[in-house]
Amino acid sequence: MDVATVTLAIATMALIIVLGAAVAFRFPITDNTKQLFMGIIINIAVPAIILNGIFNTDISEQIMQQAVTIFIFSIIFHAGAVFFAFLVGRMFRFSSSWAKKLAILSAFGNTGFIGIPLSFTIFGPTGGLLASVFNAGLDLMIFSLGIFMLQSHGQFDFRQLKALLNAPLIALVVGGLFAFSGLDAPVILQDLTEMLSSLSAPLSMLYIGFLLPPFFKKGQKFVFPKLWFPLSMRLLIIPIISITIIAYLPMDDFLKQLFIILVPLPTFTLATVLFSRYTEQENESVMTIIYSTILCLATIPIIAVYANFIS
Repeated sequence: MDVATVTLAIATMALIIVLGAAVAFRFPITDNTKQLFMGIIINIAVPAIILNGIFNTDISEQIMQQAVTIFIFSIIFHAGAVFFAFLVGRMFRFSSSWAKKLAILSAFGNTGFIGIPLSFTIFGPTGGLLASVFNAGLDLMIFSLGIFMLQSHGQFDFRQLKALLNAPLIALVVGGLFAFSGLDAPVILQDLTEMLSSLSAPLSMLYIGFLLPPFFKKGQKFVFPKLWFPLSMRLLIIPIISITIIAYLPMDDFLKQLFIILVPLPTFTLATVLFSRYTEQENESVMTIIYSTILCLATIPIIAVYANFIS
């Protein structure tokens, strides 16, 4: 893992976040503006990264094996992270309800907004493609195990899985079917997806920057007593344990390097939506997202250095 490349990519994204925050301080950013940015990122930019990766990657047997491996790993990793964080929370004598909520904030990372664009920036189209497969496994865990743990009555409803029918997953399925057909995408479609894919990282970072000024202007508490738990678990403890295990697995070196980027990501953005619907801790989820996103700019390079040290 080239730590300098990772650090440069993170530093560039940090500068874009600062620019977004500066704009938000100068001009009022409404909820409609945020929804517009999120809609463009999720429904246009991220699907473009996925399709661009498929169009520019030779879907060989090796790529297929890597995709299956990363999908299975994503499910195992996120399920294991949830239960590990829950058990540690109970060891700290958090109530069962709080331990579940903190475990969700600790286990699920922001692959869609940060992981896929960052992987695309560092590893190119193939990295963006495989990161999207990792994100598909994450989505499955969020809208099944995650919602099950957040619901007070603890009952699973298969209708929850309809949230999996999102633009990135549809792009992954459609692109995969197109690749298996053996047809070459039209040049104009290749150029279009390549151009649109470059929007994802800057728009995602601008969106995060937009969240900062309104958050501090509300006059609300900047922290909650248990904030240290999801931050330390999500950014340091879970990544260090996971990468230590990954280092000794008989796995492709490229996948190991990709995991180093995808494992220590900040808390997933959808936490705000889910916590607003199923709990009364929406503000706590917002704080965790913002602080983990800011801190990950420092912790991701640290994790990359650690990964190089043990490899």
